[in-house]
Amino acid sequence: MKTVILAGLMGAVILVAGCQTPTRHISDIRLGMTHDEVLDAMGRPYAVRAAKLFADGNWLEVWEYIPGVFSVALFADRYDKSYWIIFEGGKVVQWGEPGDWQREDDQVEEYVPDRRRR
Repeated sequence: MKTVILAGLMGAVILVAGCQTPTRHISDIRLGMTHDEVLDAMGRPYAVRAAKLFADGNWLEVWEYIPGVFSVALFADRYDKSYWIIFEGGKVVQWGEPGDWQREDDQVEEYVPDRRRR
């Protein structure tokens, strides 16, 4: 009996944790949203993927959201996606899956550091 109750509780925890995926909330994101508005809609990001301060004082920041450990994707045949939200000057200017904005005719090569120069 205890095993059945424990299994039921674990199933409920996994179901609730799976509902907190980026895929469920990304449709709430709009251009011009502030950091606080994104935090309210999406929760804390998994990581701040990149940030840059430009010479003119503007700055860029990329927040990354990934599916949780107990994501529904582990137990279903759909794929929960990772998303990046890009802020410029504290406002959302882009969001989507990593690589969404790369055109097919863009030739971007992977960065490989030259370790011989050290």
